[in-house]
Amino acid sequence: MTDAPFHDTGYKALFSLPELVQQLIEGFVTPDIAQRLDFSTLELVAGSFVTPAMQSREEDVVWRVKMADTTLYLYLLLEFQSTPDAAMPVRMVQYVAALYDSLIKEKRVDPRRLPPVLPVVLYNGERRWRVATDIGEVIACPPVLRPYQPRLRYYLLDEGAYSDHELAGVRNVVAGIFALENAQGKEEALAVVGRISEALKALPNRERIDRVLTQWVKRYLQRLHPGAMMAVEETLETGEGTMLATNVQKWAEELLREGRQQGIHRGQHEGKLWALRQLLRVRFPEADLTPYQSRLEAATDAELEHLLTRAATAATLEEVFATP
Repeated sequence: MTDAPFHDTGYKALFSLPELVQQLIEGFVTPDIAQRLDFSTLELVAGSFVTPAMQSREEDVVWRVKMADTTLYLYLLLEFQSTPDAAMPVRMVQYVAALYDSLIKEKRVDPRRLPPVLPVVLYNGERRWRVATDIGEVIACPPVLRPYQPRLRYYLLDEGAYSDHELAGVRNVVAGIFALENAQGKEEALAVVGRISEALKALPNRERIDRVLTQWVKRYLQRLHPGAMMAVEETLETGEGTMLATNVQKWAEELLREGRQQGIHRGQHEGKLWALRQLLRVRFPEADLTPYQSRLEAATDAELEHLLTRAATAATLEEVFATP
């Protein structure tokens, strides 16, 4: 995992995009809530909120969205540290109270009839989150005092708690971001980036999203997998391509060169076979390689070299293995 300042800044940019907020809610928050929201009304709430302890939460993101006959305030708290914070139930009470206080002072709401708030903690620390999600769970008091204690539950999204299978099943950009955070090694990371690129193509306004997303992916890979970012195109592709898709192609070509270097250490045949399999995972992350396994295992050095070249440029997996 990376350090907190980078992720707070990077994630704020990502989740300041309404399309990604919608995918976050639809993909990872209970359907009972997600199905009731009119995502076309998503509106970013400007300003920062200050807790009673005078700690600004400028890195968090607050959205306003219509929910049936009311307006829901969606508070995304970006929590990126190695150890879960045992004080989070108390902190969240402070943050939500600060949000209400700000809305009242700015005369956005009637203090006699406050709108609901959905507090969401998005966490990607290395350890799994074991902290209470409700302030009521950590207040020790006799039953007679229970009605007079504060009540607030936050919705926890612990990225590392999702399995690869679960994330692959969601099939949207946000799921790809979570999978990238969990990726082990450069080849797996690049394969996930390929999945993100494919999911990006289905989004409206993808050019705007592409710019923000590509910068985040670039910075992420530079920090965790430096060798994966040796060639990055800084200009937006037009037509059916995207900046991220273009970069996937360039990273794949880097992997091809690396695979040929691997051949020096592993033996030419084994190195080429390793490079081809990794390259296919990057270029075609959703494709099933099973029908081609026997052909890969029986391929000669010359055939592997031919397949490597085609894998770097072909549009589909079928095109890679098509008979000339």
